[in-house]
Amino acid sequence: MSLMAIGPHIFRVVGLNGQEIETTTEAIWAEVPRFGATDGAQFHGMRRPEMQVRGVLYPDQIGGLPDYEAMRLTQGRGVPLPLIRMGRGFIGLVMGMVTIERVSDLQSYGGKKIAFTVELKGYAL
Repeated sequence: MSLMAIGPHIFRVVGLNGQEIETTTEAIWAEVPRFGATDGAQFHGMRRPEMQVRGVLYPDQIGGLPDYEAMRLTQGRGVPLPLIRMGRGFIGLVMGMVTIERVSDLQSYGGKKIAFTVELKGYAL
């Protein structure tokens, strides 16, 4: 069963398993000084949304390491990718285009367990 896809990289229950995703959005407000009154603020738009996908691989038991390493290669290509997540009712939700900003991992037990984080940012055309 597929849980999410970042371009060609499919996250599944077995193999490359993304266990959680955190999304952050941020509004940009410029401070506007006012004489004799509290400063005001002017809305200037939104920053690109940021997402962190965190998961765990057990390469020797359930695989996923080649898929994870392929994501680093895709990151090096520097191209935006579609992000698709499974929604309620097993419906695929197209979340838009993203860029892979950072890929990091923490290996333990001699590489038998790999906790990873993939940091994404929204990409507006």
